[in-house]
Amino acid sequence: IAAWVTAQTNSINSSLAGGCSPSVSHDFTNQSIDFCTGGTVTITWTVEDICGSTNPTATYTLTQPQAVSYTSPSDDTADACEFDDQVGVDQAFLNWVNTQSTNINLGGGCSPELTNNSASVSIPELCVGGTVTVTWTIDDVCETIQVSANFTLTPVQGTKFDQTTLPADVTVECDAIPTSETLTASNSCGNVSVTFNETKIDGSCPSNYLIERTWMATDKCDNTVSHKQIITIQDTTAPVPTTTFEGMINVICTDIPEIPNLEFVDNCSSNVTVVFNETNSFNENEPTDYEIVRTWSVKDDCDNSKDYVQIISVTLSEVVTEEFAESRCFEDGIVELNDYLPRNLNRNGTWTLLEGNLNALLDGSVFNPTKLKIGEDFLPSDGGIDYKFAYTTTDAGCISVTEYNLNIHADCVVLPCGENDIVISKAVTPNGDRVNDTFDITGIDLCGFVAEVKIFNRWGALVYESDNYTLGSTETSGISGDWDGSAPKSAIGNAGKLPNGTYYYIINLKDSGLSPLTGPVYLGTK
Repeated sequence: IAAWVTAQTNSINSSLAGGCSPSVSHDFTNQSIDFCTGGTVTITWTVEDICGSTNPTATYTLTQPQAVSYTSPSDDTADACEFDDQVGVDQAFLNWVNTQSTNINLGGGCSPELTNNSASVSIPELCVGGTVTVTWTIDDVCETIQVSANFTLTPVQGTKFDQTTLPADVTVECDAIPTSETLTASNSCGNVSVTFNETKIDGSCPSNYLIERTWMATDKCDNTVSHKQIITIQDTTAPVPTTTFEGMINVICTDIPEIPNLEFVDNCSSNVTVVFNETNSFNENEPTDYEIVRTWSVKDDCDNSKDYVQIISVTLSEVVTEEFAESRCFEDGIVELNDYLPRNLNRNGTWTLLEGNLNALLDGSVFNPTKLKIGEDFLPSDGGIDYKFAYTTTDAGCISVTEYNLNIHADCVVLPCGENDIVISKAVTPNGDRVNDTFDITGIDLCGFVAEVKIFNRWGALVYESDNYTLGSTETSGISGDWDGSAPKSAIGNAGKLPNGTYYYIINLKDSGLSPLTGPVYLGTK
């Protein structure tokens, strides 16, 4: 009010005009109006001048404030089933308080303030439930109002298994253990979590034992209900094979089947003991049909055992194999044939020479090729002589015949094939006495050379020519040279022979690396 009076006074002063220094005053003496009831105050101002005064007035009116308006808070009931823990309950309570605080929706008054006592009350516990009252206080300048509402929590009730019949105690074989049943439980909130635990109690052996199964239902408030089942496990069955096999087999000795890789399984034990045994009636000193008996003795961890037997009736037969030994030179000495035998082969057998030159001797297992001689049918680089030996014995339940092929050659021998080794006839006397009957080139009979021979008379006329002259003589190789002094058709001589006299030869040994050989030869035909 004072500020209003001052403002009005200032306005009057600023509007004064004329007169003789007029002055302004008023009758305001700090009058007041009750804030909550309102009212009016009238102020009179006096404007004085030497010539007179005026008295303007004005009224200040304070309107009474409106009464505070609000909406009363509402009660709320919550079910503990709606929450997982106390934190959820606390949050729901706070949410309810905040919602009610908003819904009170204050109006009127002079900026009323709203507070509540929710921070000082005890919120109901999740697993206990209960009711709590919250009071809201509305403070305004002219009045204070309190309103209240209740928050109620209904607790969890009645936890139990849903099944009317629960698993009973039972005794079973170790491979017929019943699977655990799935039990469910519920309470006033609906489904309750059920935990399952299985404990094994060892018995007299790994497959004889007890199983203790426990189901426990626990709700969020730790209310529990449980059920226990005892299962007695026993093992009375021996292991069985997982693979098939023939119990009786008839075979020849070459077809004896391998020992089958039998695998066994037990209805309960993971550890199966298998003991294999095989008996064989074969007598290598008296070969005849025989029998093989194979036995698998199996046992499980609880000493349940059984024997599985396979009987093989074997008919004796002969097994022939062929081997090839490394070739040898006949001058390398005797050969111990037993050295070619495999280490595990029976050494009580016999050796027989099947093929080859009999000049080489076989005595027991010792073969002596040093008796061979160099000749037309046995030369260096001609491939040698192929020998075949048979070794007969018993092996792996059969009559074993192993044929060994051995090549004996003369490649280690160096033949005399140089120029100094060549002997050429100096005279030819074809009179039928088998001495000097032909023109012979000897000493290189076995060297494999091809001889080109030309013979001329003393006037240089060609009287004989050959592109493949026979080398050797009756004394060295049993054959003789090709020219016996016979004359060509144009020549004149005795009974188709050339005249007596000296002739000249040219001999070229192809591929020998030697220079042509020349010289005279005397022909005597009388």
